[in-house]
Amino acid sequence: MIIRGVDITNFRNIARATIAFSPSFNLIEGRNAQGKTNLLEAIYLFCLGRSFRTRSLDEAVRFGEEYFFVKIAGTSDSGVDFEMEAAYEREGRARVSINGKRAAGFADAVGVIPGVIFVPEDILLASGPPAGRRAYLDYTAAQISLMFLRDIKEYRLVLRQRNALLERAARDCAQPEGIEAWDEAVAAKGAAIVRMRLETIGEIARRAEKFFGEIVGEPGGFRMEYACSFSPTLKEPETELREALARAREAERRRGYTMAGPHYDDVRIFLEGAELRRYGSQGRKRLAALVLKLAQALAILERRGERPVVMLDDIFSELDRDTAARVREHLTGGYQSFITTPRANEPGVPGDAAARFAIEAGSVSPIA
Repeated sequence: MIIRGVDITNFRNIARATIAFSPSFNLIEGRNAQGKTNLLEAIYLFCLGRSFRTRSLDEAVRFGEEYFFVKIAGTSDSGVDFEMEAAYEREGRARVSINGKRAAGFADAVGVIPGVIFVPEDILLASGPPAGRRAYLDYTAAQISLMFLRDIKEYRLVLRQRNALLERAARDCAQPEGIEAWDEAVAAKGAAIVRMRLETIGEIARRAEKFFGEIVGEPGGFRMEYACSFSPTLKEPETELREALARAREAERRRGYTMAGPHYDDVRIFLEGAELRRYGSQGRKRLAALVLKLAQALAILERRGERPVVMLDDIFSELDRDTAARVREHLTGGYQSFITTPRANEPGVPGDAAARFAIEAGSVSPIA
């Protein structure tokens, strides 16, 4: 997948920008708070279907304006050209189109442009709460399988409806009538999610172990496992989830929400037998998170047959020279990459082989 260019209006501090990109490296240079990450966010909006920085797109509208507009043009690895547009007005009014055809919303954009992004906050993949690791796994699975994307949407819908029923029962001090039907729906969709997550973690784990060994120079020692909150065996997740919901019935009635399901699961990451979240250094956690993103990119490429776009937000300043060089080796010749940096001479930054852009106060210009 290649992004040929973007047109941006009123997105964060970018008032107006029209940019043509290189199919290989694109280096975006600028001091802090000038708009480097904003540019990545505008592009990645079409990969994720939402911002990776905020839940409210109102925050992405430039101060003093009422809307933003982003248009992206690209070419798939099979040679098919495409265009996508997104116009968003404050208070949630959005208009999205794919090749001139109106889409229902941003969610319909997920999967069109496979993408992988690494930002400094991604260290939380190794050290933060389970929600971030679940989101990482689910995004990877959604890029690999459109069926998983459908299943996760349907699971979230039935979970909201079941929670609404439990919330009413808790408020009225009553029994949740008809809860058994929702149990069946949650168990069926929840089990489908767990099965695809297990398949996806298998795809990621072996690649991450290989990358970690190559980048660090210490083969082996990197391991991932899926920690299911309701199924210790993972042999019959649908049956076990149904039984877990039945056991939690009285507590759910009192508290007003669903207390069992894959939305409580986690991914555990180990280095040399020790769980990274508890015992790893900050440097090891940061490197493990980067390795997870490289493994994510390769899994998407090999399963989907389409190269994802890779975005790296100011990562080379955190890496030593040898590690940065090894990371660059894994990007060269494979993916279209967007790399932000405050200084083009950072170790590992491909300044000599990249299309270079300067950004200052939201204004983007090519560097000859």
